Amino acid sequence: MDFLDPQKQKRHAIRLAIGYAIIGLILVLATTILLYQAYGFGIDRNGKVIQNGLVFVSSQPEGADIYLNGKRYKDRTNTRVTIPAGQYVTEVYKSGYRTWKRAITVEGGFVQRFDYTFLFPTKLATSVAKQYDAVPVLATQSVDQRWLLVGAATPNSFDLFDLHAAKPEAKVVSVPDEILAAGSTTTGWQTVEWAGDDRHVILKRTYQKNAVEGSEYILFDRSAPEQSQNLSVLLGFTPTTIQMRGHNYDQYFAYDQNSGELFTATLKKPTPQAYIDKVLSFDTDGNTVLYATEQGAPAGKALIRMRVKDDLAYTLREVPAGSSYLLTLASYSGTPYVAAGAASEDKVYVYQDPLPQLRDESKLPLVPVQILKVTGPTHVAFSPNARFVVAENSDRFAVYDAETDKGYAYQAKVAPDAPQAYASWMDGFHVSYVSGGRLAVFDFDGANMQTLNAASPNFLPFFDPDYKSCYTLNGQNALTATALRVK
Repeated sequence: MDFLDPQKQKRHAIRLAIGYAIIGLILVLATTILLYQAYGFGIDRNGKVIQNGLVFVSSQPEGADIYLNGKRYKDRTNTRVTIPAGQYVTEVYKSGYRTWKRAITVEGGFVQRFDYTFLFPTKLATSVAKQYDAVPVLATQSVDQRWLLVGAATPNSFDLFDLHAAKPEAKVVSVPDEILAAGSTTTGWQTVEWAGDDRHVILKRTYQKNAVEGSEYILFDRSAPEQSQNLSVLLGFTPTTIQMRGHNYDQYFAYDQNSGELFTATLKKPTPQAYIDKVLSFDTDGNTVLYATEQGAPAGKALIRMRVKDDLAYTLREVPAGSSYLLTLASYSGTPYVAAGAASEDKVYVYQDPLPQLRDESKLPLVPVQILKVTGPTHVAFSPNARFVVAENSDRFAVYDAETDKGYAYQAKVAPDAPQAYASWMDGFHVSYVSGGRLAVFDFDGANMQTLNAASPNFLPFFDPDYKSCYTLNGQNALTATALRVK
């Protein structure tokens, strides 16, 4: 029998060993090939080894053609493009839309993402959503972009639009008269902050009473207006600034500029509790407070400090005193970022997670990840997705990208119309303002500027949650809707 034949058993064992060796060699070779492919290595038509880069290209709307150095790529957005390292002019084109274009440098073995490409229609179709007889006293949008509140002709009443609807219609909502200062006449409304529940918004009401100007803060409930509350009455005073704590409608930081005192309060316990004194300016992101103070600073200087809950206050840096302080903070992908500076020094420092180093007793110098340089910056802000932070002055911008750790500085092609104090974020990647009576939108780094529909510089542009329509108030006091999708 064969299995008892030693010679046959030996040959069988040799064949198995050779087979296993071949399989092992194939696996090693396949793994090596896959590893090299993962790092972008490939072979061109001439048999030469090259290293490719990977570029993800998405667009809104999707299904657009991709052109690299004038040649159409085989796939459309949204897709990944594997191309040899080098420089390319990338264009994204879709019939009925304006072409998005930019120069890119592809590095072998690296991945780049262009997932923010927004294509605007070649021809804009604009319709009137509502015509007003006079300039609205207020126009503000909730954080989720669904609700648009516009001041109506009737005092202390607003038109509420649901931008989820195919054709939004106005629903009149009013602030209860009984919660307003008795015997006063409203002279204006301003938006302070929307809560994270997209239901409550703090509004600042200015009024006249017995020929004396006054102001008060109203917590307006758009869903149940009758439940709105007068925060100034609850707190016992009208703060210079009030800010929600962690975007919670029932928790606050209240700042009195005259005393320099920063207080905390809640709806359940509205009596203000002293939190930080000698404050010149502040911003907060939940439980962390970033503030400027002259307390403990050398003559002519102010300190930028941070405090988390009941922890100690830590100093980030020194800035010139008596200036306009630029302070903001946010978290991107779970990592805290802080931007701090003064207008008089023409720069804003950006720090990545500074608290662990500030708490370190070694006292090593705190090094910023970026310095945003703008002459006389007037505003600093994070994008809604917190990936970018921008310092600006009119049409001059300096931007830091937390994902790629890159900085950009540029002057936009057009300047904003007065009285706009600063630009706004269209979304997490695009900046917008009104220039020449029309809405201008451009990428975070200043590329691909587009001039859109007529708009008034007195009001921000508003976009529905799906960015299918843009709403603006124009110079004729009309709320207009401009379609951003081609039928």
